[in-house]
Amino acid sequence: MMNMNISLFQRTASSARHCLLFASLVACMAILNGATSAFAQLPYAESFDGPDGSDWPSPWYASTSIVTVHDLQSNRGRMNGNTAQVARMILPGFSETDVEVEVTIEFENVAQQGFGFYVRQNGGSLQDTIPFGQGYAMFLKGGWGWPEDLGLWRELNGVETQFSTGYNPVAGGLQNDTRYRLRFRVTQFDAGTTRLQAKVWPETDTEPAAWTIDDFDSSPALQNTAGSFAADIYNQSGTSHIFLDDLWINQYPVPTEVTDTGVPRTVSTLHVAPNPFNPATTFSIDLREPGPVSLRIYDARGRLEETLLRDAPLPAQIHAIPYTSTLPSGVYFLQLQTQHETVTRKFTLIK
Repeated sequence: MMNMNISLFQRTASSARHCLLFASLVACMAILNGATSAFAQLPYAESFDGPDGSDWPSPWYASTSIVTVHDLQSNRGRMNGNTAQVARMILPGFSETDVEVEVTIEFENVAQQGFGFYVRQNGGSLQDTIPFGQGYAMFLKGGWGWPEDLGLWRELNGVETQFSTGYNPVAGGLQNDTRYRLRFRVTQFDAGTTRLQAKVWPETDTEPAAWTIDDFDSSPALQNTAGSFAADIYNQSGTSHIFLDDLWINQYPVPTEVTDTGVPRTVSTLHVAPNPFNPATTFSIDLREPGPVSLRIYDARGRLEETLLRDAPLPAQIHAIPYTSTLPSGVYFLQLQTQHETVTRKFTLIK
């Protein structure tokens, strides 16, 4: 993804490129032929659980043959690609403008690697595909070429450009075989400007309040432009893997439920603190109206793990519910359901 050598971005036409373009076009047509008229809905959660060696969950697909590995290992999504080329996995089917992404990654050789995640993405990859790539990315890289960096990038007409940098984003430096959590928020600030924010921290640490990088972009082609998502790996040298886990994507801000008359409902609030935790925390519910309440915990793939309350009659007030978990480490979703609304909060359990 991120070779500063201009030849990476301005490659000459060749038979190899034509093969990649043709393969990409065939893949895109196959997806379009199988798609329905409706776009997929957020939130999206993927824990990459499954037997070792099985493919990434549908509908992910490899953008080109540059992607050499896209399988599951130890309940993580493993990916790899040709040295000094961008290897991109596409998550098609969404049409979103303002989003927030969280994902956990691990490097095998961080000194020579980088990982990127794209939003407002059009299904392309540089100029190796039809269409050429387009979108916004956060990209976390090791020390090759210049200092370790969590950067913001734009891709236009298949050409990637870094427009903002966050040097040395983790105290003590990035390490191999260490789980890092990334958060990426992209919002349309005004008609001609997009705000992009990204942060990274060791998964075992508390999420920092400050963004590692917070900047704006006004490239006309990317303003108010809806798209889907993608993840990519870049190996400056060697062929080491990168691993993804506990991916979560939602609209930002989360849409407010409205009544039939178009008036926003009074929404109850739900909080988890501390978060992450091990093994105890408190679930706080600020219930705005009395009535039956259900409180459930789901894993990252949407499977029900625990039911804490089932249609319990509660008054309209703040309720603090101590919780001690016996679940394995991972990302989970706490869902509050009342007569008129459903509120969901994500939490991380670390053991």
